[in-house]
Amino acid sequence: MPNPTKKAKCDSCQALMINGVLCHERGCPDAWKDQVRECPWCGTDFRPEEREQRFCSPDCEKAYRGE
Repeated sequence: MPNPTKKAKCDSCQALMINGVLCHERGCPDAWKDQVRECPWCGTDFRPEEREQRFCSPDCEKAYRGE
């Protein structure tokens, strides 16, 4: 069970925990760092390392683009 007293930390907004989920303010430029995305090629869930990252790996991106 998540700790309800756990403090949320974000250097770009006043994030807070709601039911154990980290929630950023609307428009926070760093919210993407806590997202879990699904790779459109292989379906694997991953955490992005860059804001616009859509694929879990360069190999999946190349395969998706037919390279």
